[in-house]
Amino acid sequence: MAHDISVSLPDVDGKTHVAPLAKAPRAVPHRYAFFGLVFLMYAISYADRAALSIAMPALGRSFALSPVQMGWISSSFLASYFLLNFPSAMLVDVYGARRMGSLAVTLWSAAMIMGGMVQNVWQFVASRLVLGAGEAPTFGIGATVVRHWALPSERGTVMTILLTGMQLGLAAGTIGGAYLIVLFNWRVEFVVLGLVGLVWAFFWHRVYRNRALGESNAASKRISLDEVQGLLSSRSFYGIIIVQCTQNYLNFLIMSWAPIYLIHELNLDLARTGNSTALCYLAAACGAVVVGRGAERLIMTRNAPPARRRLIVAACIWGAASIGFLPYFHTITPILTIMSVAVGCLIAANGANTAMLTDFVEDGTKIGAVTGITLTFSNFLGLFAPIITGYIVTYTHRFDAAWMMCSAALLVAGLFSILLVRRPIAMR
Repeated sequence: MAHDISVSLPDVDGKTHVAPLAKAPRAVPHRYAFFGLVFLMYAISYADRAALSIAMPALGRSFALSPVQMGWISSSFLASYFLLNFPSAMLVDVYGARRMGSLAVTLWSAAMIMGGMVQNVWQFVASRLVLGAGEAPTFGIGATVVRHWALPSERGTVMTILLTGMQLGLAAGTIGGAYLIVLFNWRVEFVVLGLVGLVWAFFWHRVYRNRALGESNAASKRISLDEVQGLLSSRSFYGIIIVQCTQNYLNFLIMSWAPIYLIHELNLDLARTGNSTALCYLAAACGAVVVGRGAERLIMTRNAPPARRRLIVAACIWGAASIGFLPYFHTITPILTIMSVAVGCLIAANGANTAMLTDFVEDGTKIGAVTGITLTFSNFLGLFAPIITGYIVTYTHRFDAAWMMCSAALLVAGLFSILLVRRPIAMR
């Protein structure tokens, strides 16, 4: 049977506040199958996003796009993604991760297939908007699964490993997409990746069961306006959001522009660009697991308060700020090394930050909606990353300002995490 777990959280004034963290799930073996499917969901989601970045040179030629127009198209899916993060995550709390996972991945996979069949740029933008709508509840689903099935002591490690699925997806989408484009064209790339998502949706619907998690009582899962106001009055919540916003900005910048940056800076062809980008993502994923697990073992010792995890967040987000060194190097080895280190630290920071959010929210039945609110803030900032970078490249003919601006923001975000994240998020 599940049991309540409480921890003592030190307030800023030194007093101790006891907060229930979660109901610990039984350590049943099949929960690892759920984690594995969430990992694959993240991978497929980011493979579909990488499909556009590696296809952008060919797509740009097909539709005669300028760098600014490329930036806007790269951000087009983020418009619907940002607007629907919160409402779709609320639906995860109401209808459960099983139903919403199947529906969401089916919708965005259909959008990928539609994107491969369009005849003009406006139809393509429409397909990206549908893609964003489908992907909106993705991380709410993942956070719900982790909250319900991961033990509190392992959430940071589990979340970091799951988030490396994003990098696996980016690597697979980049290298696989590059070869599909070389062998066929960018349209085939989109259709093939869409079919992969439909297969995942079928297996998720067959394997995952909400009832075992006690998710059948939908009425108790709807977040109230008072709870939202309580959430938005928490200093800890803002500390988590600031980190999420800055890491999301760099994440979307790299995801949208990394292939074009490598072509621009190193004069690589499409196949070598795909290989180099994929290598960077894979190295980052491996590094994130090592860094995240090592930091958890070092800092989150036995009976350590959840607030101590902010030290992991700050250290990793400062490591990601190394992206600011890119303008000083112009050969492939140091560029890929810096990008790998920065992205690896970014994933580890994201995993620790997300785990900290699941720890700090007292009512675990609302974790989907809380994740949705967090993503609404972070994706609002993230959607500007491809657009702003497009303008920077157009007017300066370089990426230097984009990298250095991100580096400065990440340094500040780490400081805010240390200063603000102290008390549990009561939401009332």
